[in-house]
Amino acid sequence: MKMPSRDVSMIPKIVMGNFDPETRWRDPGLARLPAMPDKDRESIVLCMDELLFPFCRPEDDLHSRCKIDPVLHDYLNGLGFSFRNRYYYDLNDENQPLPEPDVFKTCMFRLAADRAQLVQPANRVLQTAGSKYPQDASLPVPNSPMNADENLRQTQLPDKDVVTNTVKLLSPYAITADTEDYLHAAGPFGPLPSLETVVRVNSKIYSNRLLARIGEKCHGTEVNSAVELELAGNALLKRGPYLLKDPFGVSGKGNLLIDSEAMQQRIAAHLQKQEVGGLRCQFLLEPLLRKETDFSSHWFIRESGEKEFISVQRMINHQQNYGGSIQADQAFMDLLENAGYFSVIQKALRILREDGYHGYVCFDSMILDDGEVVPIVEINARKSMGLINAYLDRYWEPFGHNGWLTFLSLGLPEGFEFERLLYALRESDLLLTAPGGYGIVPLSSNTLMVNEILTRRRIADGTLTKRGLPKGRLYVSVVGRDDGHRSELAEGLRQLLADLPVKVYN
Repeated sequence: MKMPSRDVSMIPKIVMGNFDPETRWRDPGLARLPAMPDKDRESIVLCMDELLFPFCRPEDDLHSRCKIDPVLHDYLNGLGFSFRNRYYYDLNDENQPLPEPDVFKTCMFRLAADRAQLVQPANRVLQTAGSKYPQDASLPVPNSPMNADENLRQTQLPDKDVVTNTVKLLSPYAITADTEDYLHAAGPFGPLPSLETVVRVNSKIYSNRLLARIGEKCHGTEVNSAVELELAGNALLKRGPYLLKDPFGVSGKGNLLIDSEAMQQRIAAHLQKQEVGGLRCQFLLEPLLRKETDFSSHWFIRESGEKEFISVQRMINHQQNYGGSIQADQAFMDLLENAGYFSVIQKALRILREDGYHGYVCFDSMILDDGEVVPIVEINARKSMGLINAYLDRYWEPFGHNGWLTFLSLGLPEGFEFERLLYALRESDLLLTAPGGYGIVPLSSNTLMVNEILTRRRIADGTLTKRGLPKGRLYVSVVGRDDGHRSELAEGLRQLLADLPVKVYN
């Protein structure tokens, strides 16, 4: 029997995913660039799934690897972010053994698929974290995003559509190899693009070729061996430094700045050794452009082919690393419109849909110091940090406010607890305590605490003897009147952390 059509806004969503999906998309047969290992980074990234809560409504489930700290969950719920947290590990529960590292980093969709296949629904692998706030707490009504193009269909955000023959919606951060198994185990769900399509369109090789397909200036040079790297690199070095990019490198990981032949030779030798071992080279070389501004635009492609604008976000980057997002103002939007930016992006959106992709997409872009707009640096066909900020802004916009999504990389003293941070923010009047106010909004607990908790417990059980200074990331939305006020709030946060005392690395 055919199920009647239903408005998507009435269907509960399951929100989940793995950040850094590029690591899971990358072909294991490809050679790798040298990189400094960071033992604390992986566990932090594994806990970034908490940041997906702005995509949830009261009836939606946010699946997170670790239990969100109840103090944070209650705080967010009090601001109107009402959602149900389903988690797989409560690291603070000392009655439960710590998961082995290889088990802990299992893809979220694999964890969820295994759970869905269990016969006993009461199995404790998946637990639900409650909150003292009512589940039907009302959410502020969002405003429509700014109009980027009069000919482009506009909605508040892509949450209104009609779906047939489905009872659930899956809203992934990104599709990975384990997503299909979860769809089979826990479905039926609404349609999603294939893994093959997702991997293809997220490669930097794809975005480089797409520029040629739509007749736009293409800065990248593809190389498929260490020899080709040196030949192409020598030509680029005559004009200046260049970036060597892995097809699935992100946020400073998998990208190298090459500024001399000596450095290039070392990298080529490193890759040649891997070629001898049977690995293949595939990289993109781009001249280091003299950029003035990084920004990104965020869109939604429906399965029908309709394209919806969501937001343009200015990015604050530290060298090649992501440092934060904030909504672009109207003057910036007008600049892009006059430069023909949106017409280029619409061409790219059409190609993406023709190639089988539908869903969220982010275009990383830049403005050079001579005023030239580079419309597509790379494509992220998934959710993104800028998109998270756009969804956060839905809560502040009814009050005429918007926030700066950013993070601080921290070293935590022994015995530090998340509740202590929230208490200190409240006592110092830095904490945003009502949707219409100003202040700091902490966005995740385990990205900050995971390494501190693991260290403490491993010392307690004798598997670790030296503590060091466990690293964590504090993700926050800084909601202020303007850029100056947001900077004052951020500086107040830094001073508060120094007083706790917490070491700030960035």
